[in-house]
Amino acid sequence: METSSTKAFATRITASEAAQIEDALEETDWTKSDFVRRTVRYYVEQNPDEIRAFHAEDSLEQFVTELVE
Repeated sequence: METSSTKAFATRITASEAAQIEDALEETDWTKSDFVRRTVRYYVEQNPDEIRAFHAEDSLEQFVTELVE
C-alpha cells in the first residue's frame, strides 16, 4: 500500500550533461531534486512530443500539483 503522494524516479545522464547541471546548480539555490522537478514540470507543461497522457482530462493539473507537493 502506497501512502505517499510522491514517487521517486531514477535515471542516468551523460557526464557532460551532469557537468552542465552541476554548473547550473551553482548559479541557483536549487537542490538536484528541485532542478529535476522543475525540468520535468516544464517538459510536461510544454509537451513537445505531444504525449496524450499529459493532456488527458485533469492529468496535467494533477501531475503538476503532485510535483509541487
